[in-house]
Amino acid sequence: MTDDAKTSLQAKQAAQFNEMSVTQQRAAIFRMQAGRETMEAFAVAFILALLFRAFVAEAFVIPTGSMAPSLMGAHKDITCSQCGHAFQIGASLEYKADTTERVVVGGICPNCRFENPLDLAGEPNHTTFNGDRILVSKFAYTIRDPERWDVIVFKVPVNPKQNYIKRLVGLPGETLTVHNGDVFAMPNQEADRLEERPLADSSADRRLGQVLRKDARTLRAMAHDVYDSRQQATALLAAKYPSRLQPWQPGAEEVPEGSWRVERDDSGLNATVDATDGNEHWLRYFHRWPSKAEWAQAQNGVPLTNVDPYSSRLITDFHAYDAYLFVPSSRVYDIPPSRQRVSRLRRLLGTTHGGGVFRPGYRSGESLNQFRSSLRYGLYDLASEGMHWVGDLIADFELETSEDAKQATFEIVEAGLRHRCVIDLTTGQATVSVAGDARIDFTSGDGRRDEIVVETPVRAGGRYTVGFSNCDDELMLWVDGAVIPLEQDGVFAQFQPDDVLAPAERRPHYDGPGNPLDAAPVGLSVIGGTATLHRLELHRDKYYIATKNAEDNMIDYDASDLYRINGAPLRAVEIQQVMAEPAIWDQFPLWSTRRAVSFRLEKDQFFPMGDNSPESLDARCWAGTKERFGFGRSVDADAYKFANAPYVPRDLLVGRALMVFWPHPWKSPIPLTPNVKDIGLIR
Repeated sequence: MTDDAKTSLQAKQAAQFNEMSVTQQRAAIFRMQAGRETMEAFAVAFILALLFRAFVAEAFVIPTGSMAPSLMGAHKDITCSQCGHAFQIGASLEYKADTTERVVVGGICPNCRFENPLDLAGEPNHTTFNGDRILVSKFAYTIRDPERWDVIVFKVPVNPKQNYIKRLVGLPGETLTVHNGDVFAMPNQEADRLEERPLADSSADRRLGQVLRKDARTLRAMAHDVYDSRQQATALLAAKYPSRLQPWQPGAEEVPEGSWRVERDDSGLNATVDATDGNEHWLRYFHRWPSKAEWAQAQNGVPLTNVDPYSSRLITDFHAYDAYLFVPSSRVYDIPPSRQRVSRLRRLLGTTHGGGVFRPGYRSGESLNQFRSSLRYGLYDLASEGMHWVGDLIADFELETSEDAKQATFEIVEAGLRHRCVIDLTTGQATVSVAGDARIDFTSGDGRRDEIVVETPVRAGGRYTVGFSNCDDELMLWVDGAVIPLEQDGVFAQFQPDDVLAPAERRPHYDGPGNPLDAAPVGLSVIGGTATLHRLELHRDKYYIATKNAEDNMIDYDASDLYRINGAPLRAVEIQQVMAEPAIWDQFPLWSTRRAVSFRLEKDQFFPMGDNSPESLDARCWAGTKERFGFGRSVDADAYKFANAPYVPRDLLVGRALMVFWPHPWKSPIPLTPNVKDIGLIR
């Protein structure tokens, strides 16, 4: 439009305005002002939203299961058809390509170890759900430094355009060491002094540093399910498969008479005892489940009464999320699901792949035997059992006693050491201690005690849930969910097993059925009166794998050491078999080959690791992955600035994960039903 035309139009509009009445003129002005204010409000809101997203908080979707079970990536929800235990398994591998190449068809229950087939065709809730949607505070680390065990979001050093979420473990200025599933740290100056001393002079007192301990809330948030006595497998009840909880007495080769009586049905397990004879009556947990052949027998109605009730195996780092069973998509689909077959609306609702057509021969929800040799167990085909022994346990006992009961003892065994909490049911006093051949002192500063005595509300004649844990070389106690601080005269229930155990003795111990030690690591005893155990719930602590390479099945054991000591290569499945043979634990050289790996952190360098240690690409092993996987150098030098760094620099921190605000919705019985249970703060 020319200048003359613009002038003419403005003159015409002015003439029309002047012809209006005063009331009409005022109304026109108000309309113009209201429209301008509305546009200004929208513009301000948009700018504020951008500022909020950039500097205060932002929503993220978790793509993978590296933080499971704390946070979910793409996954499937399962309720075990045998025992009713609810759990999640990973399914990120279904989203690796635009068209699904591998399909998750089942998962292993962490409670009873039944292999559950998925009904992909008939059960909407067996389809793959997207990861949790979380809210991340970008402002958190502008007012304080990151703290150990925070769940953080950061730009991954090997690809700064991509966000990762992990748990912060190592802090600037310390040397971090991963060994035997635990993490240790010492100041860099102290590590330097140790390095300067000749090995012969320092080997006796060389230390990995201080074990990193978690507070009670973080410990619970990071724990993994092992066993819940309320969830009993129906087929095993019918087959009379021996309970994992068994009466026991020191030196007994067989189950004693006149002690605990264990009764089970579909509603759970109750164990009762009459201890009025004044003797101590023990009930112990034996970690055991049926083999695949025994499961088949039980489902076909064959009794399993010939199983030794005292048979057991080690509690390991079996990870339910990683125990997904998958097959090539051609075994399930004629036309596999694809990104291209998903509408825009369904993508907004969280569906990424769709439109698959099932094979006529696929028997959805039926036995996994239909896949025969095509079935794979997790990423490394080893997910039916863990690879590493875990001795750090958390046990919750729901115990009811009569008014004349005198004493209850709760015990956890690790490396042959007995970690005990003895409660005097008359006074409520709890005495905690750790002992092998001799007692281990608890130490804090200059203080030292061989036992700690505290007050509890537990009394005879009541019903309480007593939680007891031995994790990170520290004992913890809960009563009805409340923490009972274990501290006396400034000394806490923290200890150093090396005071009585040589490094070679930091392994599982077994001395026959009469003294099973690590083969029956959890025990309960009662003296006086009668008692009923209504529930035992058992969890294990996190096990961090010591590695600097994500390509070797993510295991602790040094292959060259194994070959040198054993005289032959040892396959991963053979290592798993060792876990189930208590009689050979003492002689087998496996334990001495567990490696320790260390990482030095300088100023503004942070070390994150995933909660899902077996399947987490994190600071232990991401250094150099770009080059290893064939990604050549680009013209963008910043993209490779930290490509070989085993840490996250402060500049790449995005923020602290605050809460899961939108976990996946359920698809049945009503589509898009909110999954309220999984909404909450991130611990």
